[in-house]
Amino acid sequence: MRNAWPRLALVALYGAAGYAFCSPLFAQPTALGVFDWDQHLFYYGAVLKNVVEYGQMPFWNPWYCGGNVLWQNPQVAVLSPVYSLTAIMPLALAMKVNILLHYWIGFIGMHLLLARAIGLRSRAMVFFLATLFTASGAPAIHFMAGHSVFLPAFYLPWVLYFFFRSLATRTLRGALLGGVAIALMVYNGGTHILPMAIAAVAMLASASAAILRQWRPLVVGVVCCAAGLAYSAPKLIPVVAFVAGEQFWDTRPDTGHPDRTTIEMAKGIYLDSSQKTRQRLPDQRHGWHEYGNYIGPFAAILIVAGLGLTFAARRMPDYWLGLSLAVASVVFFVWSLGEFSSLAPASLATHLPLFSSFRIPSRYSIAFVLCATTTVGWAARARNLDAPQSRTAQVAIAVICLAAAAHLIARNRGLLEDVFSLPPLAATFKPMGGPAQLTTDAESNAYAGGSPMFTALMNDRSFYYCYESLQLKHSANASDPLVISEGSARITDTTFSPNRIQFTAFGGTEPARVSLNQNYAPGWTSTAGPVTQPPERMPGVTLAPGQTGRFAFVFVPEGLWAGVGMLAAALAATAWLVRGRRHQIS
Repeated sequence: MRNAWPRLALVALYGAAGYAFCSPLFAQPTALGVFDWDQHLFYYGAVLKNVVEYGQMPFWNPWYCGGNVLWQNPQVAVLSPVYSLTAIMPLALAMKVNILLHYWIGFIGMHLLLARAIGLRSRAMVFFLATLFTASGAPAIHFMAGHSVFLPAFYLPWVLYFFFRSLATRTLRGALLGGVAIALMVYNGGTHILPMAIAAVAMLASASAAILRQWRPLVVGVVCCAAGLAYSAPKLIPVVAFVAGEQFWDTRPDTGHPDRTTIEMAKGIYLDSSQKTRQRLPDQRHGWHEYGNYIGPFAAILIVAGLGLTFAARRMPDYWLGLSLAVASVVFFVWSLGEFSSLAPASLATHLPLFSSFRIPSRYSIAFVLCATTTVGWAARARNLDAPQSRTAQVAIAVICLAAAAHLIARNRGLLEDVFSLPPLAATFKPMGGPAQLTTDAESNAYAGGSPMFTALMNDRSFYYCYESLQLKHSANASDPLVISEGSARITDTTFSPNRIQFTAFGGTEPARVSLNQNYAPGWTSTAGPVTQPPERMPGVTLAPGQTGRFAFVFVPEGLWAGVGMLAAALAATAWLVRGRRHQIS
C-alpha cells in the first residue's frame, strides 16, 4: 500500500490539473453549448434515444435530414463515458464531465509516455511536458467550436506509450494494447484522429527500423495498426461503406487549393495567446479553430532546442528512440503547413486511402506537438538535464516547469469560457417510452441560435432542414406520411421505432409500391419483399396483388456483419498470440 500512495498522488494531481483547465465548462452545469455543440449533443442524444427509449441499437437516425445513418456516421460516438453518465445527470452536464475525463486520460497517458517509455526522471519536467500537450490550444479550441470528435486526441499518448513498451519488452502485448487505443478512437467518434495515430506509428516504426537496421519495429508497427483497424471493424467497415457509397452526400464546400499555412499564420498558431479574437488572415481557408494551437514562446523555444539536441546526440545508447521522435515531429510540422508544394506531405496524403478523407492539414499540429513534446523529454533525459546534481538547479527547474504549466493552463482554459452558456432543457430521456409516431419539424432553421436540432430531438421531433456535413442524398420529404402506398394498396396502423417501422398493408387488385418516407441507404430490408430504390426515390417494396399482412421496414448498417466477423477473427488471433511465448519477438 505504501508504494501505491505516490501513484495515487500523481493520479490526483493530474485530476486537479484537468479540473483546473476544464472548470469554465461547469460555470453553468446544465447549460447547452454554442456553435457546433447543437449538432454534437444531437449525435449523443440520438444514440441515447435509440437505446434508452426504444431498446434498439443505434443504427439509424430518423431524427434529422429525412433520415440518416447513425452507426455509420464517422462523427458519431457509439462507445463513450457520456452514455453511462446520463443515468445520473443531464446529457449536457455528462458531456462536460466527459471532457474532463478525457483531459485526465490525456495527462495520465502523457505521464506514462514520458516517465516510463522515455525514462524522464524529473517529476516537474514530466508534469510540464504532459501539460504542454494536454493543455495545448488545439484540443481546447476545437471544444470551443463544439467538435467533440477531437476528444480521442487524448488517446494518442497511449498509442505511442504502448508502441514503445512493445519495443522495450520485445513482445506484441504493447502493440495489441496500442491497437485497442486506436479502436477506441474509432468507436468514440474520433476518425479525425485516426490518421494521426496511423501516421505516427508508421513513421516511428519506419524510422526506428532504419536506424536500428532491424525488422522488429516494423512488425510492432504493423501489428499495432492492423489490430486497431481490426478491433474497430464493426464500426469502421460500415463507415467506409457509407462514405464510399453512391448515396453519400458530402455537403462541405470546397475550400480551394492550395490549403497552406503561411509564416504569419504559423506564428499566430503557436505564439499568439489571443486565439479567440484573431482576425482572418488572407490565406486562411478555414475558421481559426482549425488552426489555433497556442503553446507559447517558452515551449516553442524548448521544442526547437530539444530537436536540435536530439539530432546532435548521435552517441547516445538509445539514439534511435530520440531520432525517430524528432523525425516524426519534423514531418508532422511540415504536414501541418499544408499544400505548399506538390511534394509536401499534405499534398501527397491526398492520394492515400483514409488520409485523403480528412482534408484539413493544419489539424496535424496536434500530432506535431505530441511528438515534439516527447522529443524534448528524451533530449532532457539523454543530456541528464532532468537530474542535476545541484539542489539549487533542481529547485529552479521545478519552479520554472510548474510556472510554465500554470501559464499554459491559465491561457488556454480561457478558450472554454462561455462555451456552454445557452439555457438548459428540462426534457429527459424516457426509458422505453419513445413515441410510436414520428413528427417532423419542417420549418425550423438549423443555423438559428438556441440549439434547435438538439431541442427538437428532446421534444420527440425530427428536424428536416438539418445541419450535417455527411449525409445521404435526399429522397424523403416532410409532407408525406412515414409509409406511403403508391398504388391500390392501403396502409394502416403504422408504428414507428428508429430501426424498425411496422405497418399493415391491404393489397389491391394490381401490384402496388409501398415506400418508406426516409432517405435510402443500403441496409434497408423489409418483411414484405425485396427493398428497391428507383433513382432519387425512397426505399420501398412492391406488394403482389392481394398481399395483406403486418410488415416492417428494418435497417441494419451495410458491412456490420463483415466487421463483426473481422473483430471475432482478430480476437481469436489475439488470444492465440498472447498464449505462451507466441507474443514475443526477437
